[in-house]
Amino acid sequence: MDIAEVLKLADELLFTHTGEHLNHLQETILKGTLQGQKYAKIASENHLSEGHVRDRASELWQALSDVLGEDVNKLNARNILEKVIISNSGSIAYLVNGNKVSICSNQRRSPKSSPLSKPTANKPYLDIDTAPELTAFYGRTDELNTLKTWLIQDCTRIITLVGIIGIGKTTLAIKLIEEIQTQFEYIVYRSLRYSPTIDSFLTNLLPTFISPIIPNTLDRQVDVLLKFLRKHRCLIIIDDLQMLFQQGQFAGQYKPEFEGYDLLFKQIAQLSHASSLLLISSEQPEDAIATRNKFTHSLKLTGLGESAKQILRDKELSDEQMWDTLIEKYQGHPLWLEMTATMIEELFAGIVTEFLAYPSLVLSSAIASQLSRLWIKLTESEKQVMNYLAKQEDAVTLSQILQEISHPPTELLKAIQSLKRRFFLEDTPNCVGASHGENHRSSLLKINPILKHYLLSLPSLPT
Repeated sequence: MDIAEVLKLADELLFTHTGEHLNHLQETILKGTLQGQKYAKIASENHLSEGHVRDRASELWQALSDVLGEDVNKLNARNILEKVIISNSGSIAYLVNGNKVSICSNQRRSPKSSPLSKPTANKPYLDIDTAPELTAFYGRTDELNTLKTWLIQDCTRIITLVGIIGIGKTTLAIKLIEEIQTQFEYIVYRSLRYSPTIDSFLTNLLPTFISPIIPNTLDRQVDVLLKFLRKHRCLIIIDDLQMLFQQGQFAGQYKPEFEGYDLLFKQIAQLSHASSLLLISSEQPEDAIATRNKFTHSLKLTGLGESAKQILRDKELSDEQMWDTLIEKYQGHPLWLEMTATMIEELFAGIVTEFLAYPSLVLSSAIASQLSRLWIKLTESEKQVMNYLAKQEDAVTLSQILQEISHPPTELLKAIQSLKRRFFLEDTPNCVGASHGENHRSSLLKINPILKHYLLSLPSLPT
Protein backbone atom coordinates (compact mmCIF):
# COMPACT_ATOMS: atom_id res chain seq x y z
CA MET A 1 0.00 0.00 0.00
CA ASP A 2 1.32 3.45 -0.94
CA ILE A 3 2.56 5.25 2.20
CA ALA A 4 1.56 8.65 0.75
CA GLU A 5 -2.03 7.46 0.45
CA VAL A 6 -2.09 6.29 4.07
CA LEU A 7 -0.60 9.59 5.24
CA LYS A 8 -3.21 11.47 3.28
CA LEU A 9 -6.04 9.51 4.89
CA ALA A 10 -4.64 10.07 8.38
CA ASP A 11 -4.34 13.79 7.69
CA GLU A 12 -7.99 13.95 6.62
CA LEU A 13 -9.14 11.99 9.66
CA LEU A 14 -7.18 14.20 12.02
CA PHE A 15 -8.46 17.42 10.45
CA THR A 16 -12.06 16.26 10.78
CA HIS A 17 -11.54 15.45 14.46
CA THR A 18 -9.42 18.41 15.56
CA GLY A 19 -9.61 21.03 12.83
CA GLU A 20 -5.83 20.74 12.39
CA HIS A 21 -3.79 18.86 9.80
CA LEU A 22 -0.90 16.52 10.60
CA ASN A 23 2.06 18.57 11.75
CA HIS A 24 5.59 17.74 10.66
CA LEU A 25 6.41 15.60 13.69
CA GLN A 26 3.15 13.65 13.52
CA GLU A 27 3.75 12.96 9.84
CA THR A 28 7.33 11.88 10.61
CA ILE A 29 6.15 9.52 13.36
CA LEU A 30 3.43 7.98 11.21
CA LYS A 31 5.74 7.60 8.21
CA GLY A 32 8.41 5.96 10.36
CA THR A 33 5.81 3.65 11.90
CA LEU A 34 4.56 2.62 8.45
CA GLN A 35 8.16 1.81 7.50
CA GLY A 36 8.57 -0.36 10.62
CA GLN A 37 10.92 1.99 12.48
CA LYS A 38 11.14 2.01 16.27
CA TYR A 39 10.58 5.20 18.27
CA ALA A 40 14.29 5.29 19.16
CA LYS A 41 15.32 5.43 15.50
CA ILE A 42 12.70 8.09 14.66
CA ALA A 43 13.94 10.16 17.59
CA SER A 44 17.60 9.77 16.62
CA GLU A 45 17.07 10.71 12.98
CA ASN A 46 15.19 13.85 14.00
CA HIS A 47 17.43 14.88 16.91
CA LEU A 48 14.67 14.39 19.48
CA SER A 49 14.40 12.42 22.69
CA GLU A 50 12.70 9.06 22.51
CA GLY A 51 10.33 10.11 25.32
CA HIS A 52 9.16 13.17 23.37
CA VAL A 53 8.50 11.08 20.25
CA ARG A 54 6.66 8.45 22.31
CA ASP A 55 4.41 11.11 23.92
CA ARG A 56 3.55 12.73 20.60
CA ALA A 57 2.89 9.32 19.06
CA SER A 58 0.54 8.44 21.91
CA GLU A 59 -1.46 11.65 21.24
CA LEU A 60 -1.64 10.81 17.52
CA TRP A 61 -2.88 7.25 18.12
CA GLN A 62 -5.50 8.53 20.55
CA ALA A 63 -6.80 11.10 18.05
CA LEU A 64 -7.07 8.45 15.33
CA SER A 65 -8.76 6.07 17.78
CA ASP A 66 -11.38 8.69 18.61
CA VAL A 67 -12.24 9.16 14.94
CA LEU A 68 -12.19 5.49 13.88
CA GLY A 69 -13.86 4.10 17.01
CA GLU A 70 -11.25 1.39 17.59
CA ASP A 71 -7.95 1.24 19.39
CA VAL A 72 -5.13 2.46 17.15
CA ASN A 73 -1.51 1.97 18.23
CA LYS A 74 1.98 1.65 16.77
CA LEU A 75 1.51 -2.03 16.01
CA ASN A 76 -1.81 -1.90 14.20
CA ALA A 77 -1.92 1.63 12.73
CA ARG A 78 -0.83 0.52 9.25
CA ASN A 79 -3.30 -2.37 9.06
CA ILE A 80 -6.26 -0.27 10.26
CA LEU A 81 -5.60 2.65 7.91
CA GLU A 82 -4.99 0.36 4.93
CA LYS A 83 -8.22 -1.50 5.70
CA VAL A 84 -10.14 1.78 5.59
CA ILE A 85 -8.60 2.67 2.22
CA ILE A 86 -9.31 -0.78 0.72
CA SER A 87 -12.90 -0.78 2.04
CA ASN A 88 -13.53 2.68 0.62
CA SER A 89 -11.78 2.33 -2.73
CA GLY A 90 -13.41 3.87 -5.80
CA SER A 91 -15.52 6.97 -6.13
CA ILE A 92 -16.71 7.27 -2.53
CA ALA A 93 -16.49 9.52 0.51
CA TYR A 94 -15.64 8.70 4.08
CA LEU A 95 -18.23 9.66 6.67
CA VAL A 96 -17.22 9.82 10.30
CA ASN A 97 -20.29 8.19 11.82
CA GLY A 98 -20.23 8.15 15.60
CA ASN A 99 -17.71 5.46 16.53
CA LYS A 100 -17.13 4.00 13.11
CA VAL A 101 -16.28 5.01 9.55
CA SER A 102 -19.14 4.36 7.16
CA ILE A 103 -19.27 4.73 3.41
CA CYS A 104 -21.51 6.70 1.05
CA SER A 105 -21.45 7.43 -2.65
CA ASN A 106 -19.84 10.65 -3.78
CA GLN A 107 -20.50 10.24 -7.49
CA ARG A 108 -22.40 13.51 -7.65
CA ARG A 109 -19.37 15.74 -7.09
CA SER A 110 -17.45 16.65 -10.20
CA PRO A 111 -13.63 16.50 -10.31
CA LYS A 112 -13.61 20.32 -10.44
CA SER A 113 -15.23 20.38 -7.00
CA SER A 114 -12.68 18.06 -5.45
CA PRO A 115 -11.59 19.30 -2.02
CA LEU A 116 -8.03 18.22 -2.80
CA SER A 117 -7.69 21.22 -5.13
CA LYS A 118 -5.99 23.98 -3.17
CA PRO A 119 -5.91 27.70 -3.85
CA THR A 120 -2.65 29.16 -5.09
CA ALA A 121 -1.25 32.68 -5.07
CA ASN A 122 -3.70 35.04 -6.82
CA LYS A 123 -5.85 32.06 -7.84
CA PRO A 124 -8.58 31.04 -5.41
CA TYR A 125 -10.34 27.71 -5.36
CA LEU A 126 -13.73 28.23 -7.04
CA ASP A 127 -16.75 26.02 -6.43
CA ILE A 128 -19.35 27.85 -8.51
CA ASP A 129 -20.42 25.14 -10.96
CA THR A 130 -24.09 25.51 -9.97
CA ALA A 131 -24.12 29.30 -10.35
CA PRO A 132 -26.07 30.69 -13.35
CA GLU A 133 -23.98 31.75 -16.32
CA LEU A 134 -23.49 35.49 -16.62
CA THR A 135 -24.66 36.32 -20.15
CA ALA A 136 -25.29 40.05 -19.73
CA PHE A 137 -24.62 42.69 -17.10
CA TYR A 138 -25.96 46.24 -16.99
CA GLY A 139 -24.81 49.12 -14.81
CA ARG A 140 -24.68 48.51 -11.04
CA THR A 141 -21.30 50.23 -10.70
CA ASP A 142 -22.21 51.82 -7.38
CA GLU A 143 -23.61 48.58 -6.00
CA LEU A 144 -20.51 46.67 -7.06
CA ASN A 145 -18.23 49.22 -5.41
CA THR A 146 -20.27 49.08 -2.21
CA LEU A 147 -20.06 45.30 -2.04
CA LYS A 148 -16.33 45.32 -2.77
CA THR A 149 -15.74 47.86 -0.01
CA TRP A 150 -17.71 45.82 2.50
CA LEU A 151 -15.95 42.59 1.58
CA ILE A 152 -12.37 43.70 0.96
CA GLN A 153 -11.85 46.72 3.21
CA ASP A 154 -14.37 46.12 5.99
CA CYS A 155 -14.20 42.30 6.07
CA THR A 156 -17.98 42.23 6.58
CA ARG A 157 -18.99 38.80 7.85
CA ILE A 158 -22.55 38.69 6.52
CA ILE A 159 -24.03 40.74 3.68
CA THR A 160 -27.70 40.38 2.81
CA LEU A 161 -28.40 41.29 -0.83
CA VAL A 162 -32.14 41.89 -1.16
CA GLY A 163 -34.71 43.13 -3.64
CA ILE A 164 -37.92 42.10 -5.36
CA ILE A 165 -37.73 38.98 -7.50
CA GLY A 166 -36.01 39.49 -10.87
CA ILE A 167 -34.27 42.74 -9.92
CA GLY A 168 -30.80 41.27 -10.65
CA LYS A 169 -29.42 40.11 -7.30
CA THR A 170 -27.88 36.86 -8.52
CA THR A 171 -26.49 38.54 -11.63
CA LEU A 172 -24.77 41.12 -9.45
CA ALA A 173 -23.30 38.40 -7.22
CA ILE A 174 -21.87 36.49 -10.21
CA LYS A 175 -20.32 39.70 -11.56
CA LEU A 176 -18.89 40.36 -8.11
CA ILE A 177 -17.10 37.01 -8.17
CA GLU A 178 -15.29 38.04 -11.35
CA GLU A 179 -14.00 41.23 -9.76
CA ILE A 180 -12.85 40.04 -6.33
CA GLN A 181 -11.48 36.56 -6.96
CA THR A 182 -7.95 37.33 -5.88
CA GLN A 183 -9.10 38.62 -2.49
CA PHE A 184 -10.24 35.19 -1.26
CA GLU A 185 -8.76 31.72 -0.97
CA TYR A 186 -12.09 29.97 -1.53
CA ILE A 187 -15.25 31.21 -3.28
CA VAL A 188 -18.35 29.00 -3.18
CA TYR A 189 -21.86 29.40 -4.60
CA ARG A 190 -24.84 27.45 -3.32
CA SER A 191 -28.57 27.83 -4.01
CA LEU A 192 -31.33 26.93 -1.56
CA ARG A 193 -33.80 26.64 -4.44
CA TYR A 194 -34.86 23.13 -3.38
CA SER A 195 -34.94 23.93 0.35
CA PRO A 196 -32.28 21.52 1.65
CA THR A 197 -32.15 20.85 5.38
CA ILE A 198 -29.21 22.39 7.23
CA ASP A 199 -27.65 18.91 7.52
CA SER A 200 -27.90 18.34 3.76
CA PHE A 201 -26.58 21.81 3.05
CA LEU A 202 -23.49 21.35 5.24
CA THR A 203 -22.87 17.81 3.98
CA ASN A 204 -22.82 19.24 0.45
CA LEU A 205 -20.75 22.30 1.37
CA LEU A 206 -18.02 20.90 3.61
CA PRO A 207 -16.27 18.66 1.03
CA THR A 208 -15.27 21.85 -0.78
CA PHE A 209 -13.18 22.81 2.23
CA ILE A 210 -12.04 19.87 4.32
CA SER A 211 -11.90 16.61 2.31
CA PRO A 212 -14.42 13.87 1.77
CA ILE A 213 -14.53 13.02 5.49
CA ILE A 214 -17.59 14.74 6.95
CA PRO A 215 -18.76 14.57 10.59
CA ASN A 216 -22.33 13.27 10.77
CA THR A 217 -23.53 15.39 13.69
CA LEU A 218 -24.70 18.95 13.10
CA ASP A 219 -22.68 20.49 15.93
CA ARG A 220 -19.46 18.90 14.62
CA GLN A 221 -20.23 20.01 11.06
CA VAL A 222 -20.76 23.59 12.20
CA ASP A 223 -17.62 23.45 14.35
CA VAL A 224 -15.48 22.25 11.43
CA LEU A 225 -16.92 24.93 9.11
CA LEU A 226 -16.29 27.72 11.61
CA LYS A 227 -12.70 26.55 12.17
CA PHE A 228 -12.11 26.61 8.43
CA LEU A 229 -13.62 30.09 8.06
CA ARG A 230 -11.26 31.35 10.74
CA LYS A 231 -8.22 29.70 9.18
CA HIS A 232 -8.92 30.64 5.54
CA ARG A 233 -10.47 33.68 3.86
CA CYS A 234 -13.62 32.37 2.22
CA LEU A 235 -16.59 33.88 0.43
CA ILE A 236 -19.74 31.74 0.51
CA ILE A 237 -22.65 32.98 -1.62
CA ILE A 238 -26.00 31.51 -0.56
CA ASP A 239 -28.79 32.22 -3.04
CA ASP A 240 -32.59 31.89 -2.76
CA LEU A 241 -32.70 32.35 1.01
CA GLN A 242 -36.42 33.15 0.71
CA MET A 243 -37.09 29.46 0.05
CA LEU A 244 -36.53 28.82 3.76
CA PHE A 245 -39.26 31.27 4.81
CA GLN A 246 -42.86 30.47 5.67
CA GLN A 247 -45.67 31.07 3.19
CA GLY A 248 -48.82 32.76 4.50
CA GLN A 249 -46.84 34.34 7.33
CA PHE A 250 -45.17 37.73 7.65
CA ALA A 251 -41.99 38.12 5.58
CA GLY A 252 -38.67 36.62 6.51
CA GLN A 253 -39.80 34.05 9.08
CA TYR A 254 -37.94 30.75 8.88
CA LYS A 255 -39.93 27.55 8.67
CA PRO A 256 -39.36 25.58 11.91
CA GLU A 257 -37.31 22.92 10.11
CA PHE A 258 -34.91 25.57 8.76
CA GLU A 259 -34.17 27.50 11.96
CA GLY A 260 -30.72 25.88 12.03
CA TYR A 261 -29.70 28.17 9.18
CA ASP A 262 -30.57 31.23 11.26
CA LEU A 263 -28.48 29.93 14.15
CA LEU A 264 -25.55 29.24 11.81
CA PHE A 265 -25.68 32.72 10.28
CA LYS A 266 -25.76 34.32 13.73
CA GLN A 267 -22.70 32.32 14.81
CA ILE A 268 -20.81 33.38 11.70
CA ALA A 269 -21.75 37.01 12.36
CA GLN A 270 -20.63 36.89 16.00
CA LEU A 271 -17.33 34.98 15.77
CA SER A 272 -14.05 36.64 14.83
CA HIS A 273 -12.84 35.70 11.32
CA ALA A 274 -12.05 37.26 7.94
CA SER A 275 -14.47 35.21 5.82
CA SER A 276 -17.79 36.44 4.42
CA LEU A 277 -21.27 35.15 3.63
CA LEU A 278 -23.35 36.82 0.92
CA LEU A 279 -27.02 35.93 1.42
CA ILE A 280 -29.35 36.60 -1.52
CA SER A 281 -33.07 36.91 -0.86
CA SER A 282 -36.26 38.40 -2.29
CA GLU A 283 -37.47 38.91 1.29
CA GLN A 284 -35.59 40.70 4.03
CA PRO A 285 -35.02 38.22 6.90
CA GLU A 286 -37.18 39.18 9.85
CA ASP A 287 -34.35 39.67 12.36
CA ALA A 288 -31.80 41.23 9.97
CA ILE A 289 -32.16 44.70 11.50
CA ALA A 290 -32.05 43.44 15.08
CA THR A 291 -28.74 41.65 14.52
CA ARG A 292 -27.07 44.37 12.48
CA ASN A 293 -23.63 45.47 13.66
CA LYS A 294 -20.43 46.66 12.04
CA PHE A 295 -19.81 43.16 10.71
CA THR A 296 -23.20 42.78 8.97
CA HIS A 297 -24.71 44.85 6.17
CA SER A 298 -27.75 44.79 3.91
CA LEU A 299 -27.93 46.13 0.35
CA LYS A 300 -31.29 46.63 -1.36
CA LEU A 301 -31.33 46.59 -5.16
CA THR A 302 -33.69 48.89 -7.05
CA GLY A 303 -34.18 49.55 -10.78
CA LEU A 304 -31.36 50.02 -13.26
CA GLY A 305 -32.28 53.53 -14.38
CA GLU A 306 -30.35 54.75 -17.43
CA SER A 307 -28.42 51.48 -17.67
CA ALA A 308 -31.67 49.67 -18.56
CA LYS A 309 -31.45 51.14 -22.06
CA GLN A 310 -28.90 48.49 -22.93
CA ILE A 311 -31.57 45.81 -22.43
CA LEU A 312 -33.77 47.55 -25.01
CA ARG A 313 -30.78 48.04 -27.28
CA ASP A 314 -29.94 44.33 -27.10
CA LYS A 315 -33.55 43.58 -28.02
CA GLU A 316 -33.18 45.93 -31.01
CA LEU A 317 -36.27 47.96 -30.17
CA SER A 318 -36.96 51.12 -32.15
CA ASP A 319 -37.95 54.66 -31.07
CA GLU A 320 -35.05 55.25 -28.72
CA GLN A 321 -36.51 58.64 -27.81
CA MET A 322 -39.33 56.77 -26.04
CA TRP A 323 -37.13 54.39 -24.06
CA ASP A 324 -37.03 56.62 -20.97
CA THR A 325 -40.82 56.45 -20.77
CA LEU A 326 -40.80 52.67 -21.10
CA ILE A 327 -38.10 52.31 -18.45
CA GLU A 328 -39.96 54.59 -16.07
CA LYS A 329 -43.22 52.67 -16.49
CA TYR A 330 -41.51 49.39 -15.58
CA GLN A 331 -39.30 50.98 -12.90
CA GLY A 332 -36.03 49.98 -14.55
CA HIS A 333 -36.69 46.42 -13.39
CA PRO A 334 -34.44 44.32 -15.66
CA LEU A 335 -36.59 41.18 -15.82
CA TRP A 336 -39.86 43.05 -16.29
CA LEU A 337 -38.27 45.17 -19.02
CA GLU A 338 -36.85 42.12 -20.76
CA MET A 339 -40.24 40.37 -20.64
CA THR A 340 -41.97 43.50 -21.93
CA ALA A 341 -39.36 44.00 -24.67
CA THR A 342 -39.98 40.43 -25.82
CA MET A 343 -43.73 41.16 -26.02
CA ILE A 344 -43.03 44.36 -28.01
CA GLU A 345 -40.89 42.31 -30.41
CA GLU A 346 -43.55 39.67 -30.89
CA LEU A 347 -46.67 41.87 -31.06
CA PHE A 348 -45.49 45.30 -32.23
CA ALA A 349 -42.50 44.45 -34.44
CA GLY A 350 -40.25 46.11 -31.88
CA ILE A 351 -41.93 49.52 -32.25
CA VAL A 352 -42.03 51.09 -28.79
CA THR A 353 -44.31 54.00 -29.82
CA GLU A 354 -47.10 51.63 -30.86
CA PHE A 355 -46.83 49.76 -27.56
CA LEU A 356 -46.90 52.96 -25.51
CA ALA A 357 -50.00 54.14 -27.40
CA TYR A 358 -52.01 52.04 -24.99
CA PRO A 359 -53.03 54.37 -22.14
CA SER A 360 -52.33 51.99 -19.30
CA LEU A 361 -49.59 49.56 -18.41
CA VAL A 362 -49.57 46.26 -20.26
CA LEU A 363 -48.25 43.31 -18.28
CA SER A 364 -47.06 40.29 -20.18
CA SER A 365 -48.37 36.90 -19.10
CA ALA A 366 -44.90 36.13 -17.76
CA ILE A 367 -44.97 39.17 -15.44
CA ALA A 368 -48.55 38.43 -14.33
CA SER A 369 -47.61 34.83 -13.55
CA GLN A 370 -44.65 35.97 -11.49
CA LEU A 371 -46.76 38.47 -9.52
CA SER A 372 -49.42 35.82 -8.92
CA ARG A 373 -46.83 33.59 -7.25
CA LEU A 374 -45.80 36.47 -5.02
CA TRP A 375 -49.39 37.27 -4.07
CA ILE A 376 -50.20 33.83 -2.67
CA LYS A 377 -47.39 34.15 -0.14
CA LEU A 378 -49.07 37.05 1.65
CA THR A 379 -51.04 36.96 4.89
CA GLU A 380 -54.68 38.04 4.89
CA SER A 381 -53.83 41.33 6.60
CA GLU A 382 -51.14 42.06 4.00
CA LYS A 383 -53.66 41.42 1.22
CA GLN A 384 -56.12 43.84 2.84
CA VAL A 385 -53.47 46.57 2.91
CA MET A 386 -52.53 45.89 -0.72
CA ASN A 387 -56.16 45.95 -1.86
CA TYR A 388 -56.75 49.25 -0.06
CA LEU A 389 -53.63 50.90 -1.49
CA ALA A 390 -54.37 49.64 -5.01
CA LYS A 391 -57.63 51.67 -4.96
CA GLN A 392 -55.96 54.92 -3.87
CA GLU A 393 -55.05 57.55 -6.43
CA ASP A 394 -52.24 58.98 -4.30
CA ALA A 395 -49.88 57.82 -1.58
CA VAL A 396 -51.44 57.73 1.89
CA THR A 397 -50.24 58.15 5.45
CA LEU A 398 -49.89 55.35 7.93
CA SER A 399 -52.63 56.87 10.08
CA GLN A 400 -55.05 56.74 7.13
CA ILE A 401 -54.47 53.03 6.71
CA LEU A 402 -55.01 52.38 10.41
CA GLN A 403 -58.23 54.39 10.39
CA GLU A 404 -59.79 53.08 7.18
CA ILE A 405 -59.01 49.36 7.28
CA SER A 406 -61.13 47.38 9.70
CA HIS A 407 -58.39 45.31 11.25
CA PRO A 408 -56.50 45.40 14.59
CA PRO A 409 -53.88 48.22 14.40
CA THR A 410 -51.10 45.98 15.71
CA GLU A 411 -51.76 43.46 12.96
CA LEU A 412 -51.83 46.20 10.32
CA LEU A 413 -48.51 47.61 11.47
CA LYS A 414 -46.94 44.18 11.22
CA ALA A 415 -48.47 43.73 7.78
CA ILE A 416 -47.06 47.03 6.51
CA GLN A 417 -43.63 46.22 7.88
CA SER A 418 -43.79 42.81 6.21
CA LEU A 419 -44.83 44.27 2.86
CA LYS A 420 -41.85 46.60 2.98
CA ARG A 421 -39.60 43.61 3.63
CA ARG A 422 -41.08 42.01 0.53
CA PHE A 423 -40.46 45.29 -1.39
CA PHE A 424 -44.13 45.65 -2.28
CA LEU A 425 -44.45 49.10 -0.69
CA GLU A 426 -42.56 52.33 -1.15
CA ASP A 427 -42.51 55.24 1.27
CA THR A 428 -41.30 58.82 1.05
CA PRO A 429 -40.94 61.54 3.70
CA ASN A 430 -43.86 63.95 3.90
CA CYS A 431 -43.64 67.38 5.50
CA VAL A 432 -47.16 68.12 6.75
CA GLY A 433 -46.70 71.58 8.20
CA ALA A 434 -44.91 73.55 10.85
CA SER A 435 -45.63 74.38 14.43
CA HIS A 436 -43.51 76.56 16.69
CA GLY A 437 -40.79 76.59 14.07
CA GLU A 438 -40.55 72.78 13.77
CA ASN A 439 -41.49 70.62 10.81
CA HIS A 440 -43.84 67.71 11.48
CA ARG A 441 -42.86 64.75 9.33
CA SER A 442 -44.74 61.60 8.44
CA SER A 443 -44.32 58.82 5.92
CA LEU A 444 -46.38 58.49 2.77
CA LEU A 445 -47.00 54.92 1.68
CA LYS A 446 -47.72 53.76 -1.84
CA ILE A 447 -47.96 50.42 -3.53
CA ASN A 448 -45.44 49.27 -6.11
CA PRO A 449 -46.98 50.61 -9.38
CA ILE A 450 -46.58 47.29 -11.22
CA LEU A 451 -48.28 45.41 -8.40
CA LYS A 452 -51.02 48.04 -8.30
CA HIS A 453 -51.73 47.62 -11.99
CA TYR A 454 -51.70 43.83 -11.61
CA LEU A 455 -54.33 43.97 -8.85
CA LEU A 456 -56.53 46.48 -10.67
CA SER A 457 -56.40 44.51 -13.91
CA LEU A 458 -57.99 41.47 -12.32
CA PRO A 459 -61.78 40.97 -12.67
CA SER A 460 -62.10 41.71 -8.95
CA LEU A 461 -59.50 42.49 -6.34
CA PRO A 462 -58.25 39.16 -4.92
CA THR A 463 -58.53 38.32 -1.24
